[in-house]
Amino acid sequence: MNGQVGFAIIGCGMISHYHTAAISATPNARLAGFYDTSASIAGKSAQAHRVRAYASLEDIWDDENVDAVSICTPSGLHGTLALEAIRHKKHVLIEKPIALTLEDCDRIIETARLMRVKVCVVSQLRFSQAVRQAGKLIQSGALGRLVSADLYMKYYRSQEYYDSSSWRGTWAMDGGGALMNQGIHGIDVLQYLAGPVSSIFARSRTLARRMETEDAISAVVEYQNGALGVIQATTSVYPGFPRRIELCGDHGVLILEEDCIVHAEFDHPVSVPIIQGGVSAAGSHRNPEDISAEGHTRQVTNLVNAILYDEPLLVDGIEGRKAVRLILGAYQSVRQNTPVTFS
Repeated sequence: MNGQVGFAIIGCGMISHYHTAAISATPNARLAGFYDTSASIAGKSAQAHRVRAYASLEDIWDDENVDAVSICTPSGLHGTLALEAIRHKKHVLIEKPIALTLEDCDRIIETARLMRVKVCVVSQLRFSQAVRQAGKLIQSGALGRLVSADLYMKYYRSQEYYDSSSWRGTWAMDGGGALMNQGIHGIDVLQYLAGPVSSIFARSRTLARRMETEDAISAVVEYQNGALGVIQATTSVYPGFPRRIELCGDHGVLILEEDCIVHAEFDHPVSVPIIQGGVSAAGSHRNPEDISAEGHTRQVTNLVNAILYDEPLLVDGIEGRKAVRLILGAYQSVRQNTPVTFS
């Protein structure tokens, strides 16, 4: 690798711009080229960045300048592409979700272990200072016994948003609606902070948008540590509101909006400094393009350091699977109209 990790980007849609910016901003990372099923779109991206446009996936696998791939395709392709890349000994950065089934998640994790390559799943909020400090506060016992952990994701996506791409809001290619697509970041952070969920009971509806999947879902959850909570996600409320996580214990409370701590109060002094503020997803509750590449840059840096120096990955395949498991459990609960428990 000559001290640099070469990346090829697969899929040149909106999210690829953030991967491009993150790779370009990361020391020891290098952009090698683009591939898309539309050769003209890949060509435009490649020309803009003066890199190669790949005519096929095989060209990527054969290119010795490519050490890793960023998978930025519709979600329904993530599992197949990740497995193909891993089998060709390419490290993988996968946009959320890692895959749409637990079977594919497990195949990715096991194949990566056998091939000795790194798999990193995009969950850029994990890298924000506020989320990491919230984790430290909880681990220090600042909240005392966790009593409730709630997640509210009341987003707005217009009908035009769903109509603009045939895969959006479909089970086959999106894997779900408000919870799987928009909500997965919140699900990841919730479990990162509050701990694993032991059961979920969910109800969903498609109330305001023409789409296969849900535009509204609510669930009651119980955590392994005994805490209770609710999860709400929607993409059809105007004008849309920031993601909100409320963590309440018998000795304190933490409230986050997007990647900002907006309220922290304890009945005793705490040793962890509290930094309020963040920028990585400031307006994504209304506009999916209103995010910063800062979180992606931190995550690409983590992957590059893992490849070059064996630094631990904050969000590897095992971590990425956790959010998918809970979301699929919620959908199973909806179908069966009964709580779903996790072992």
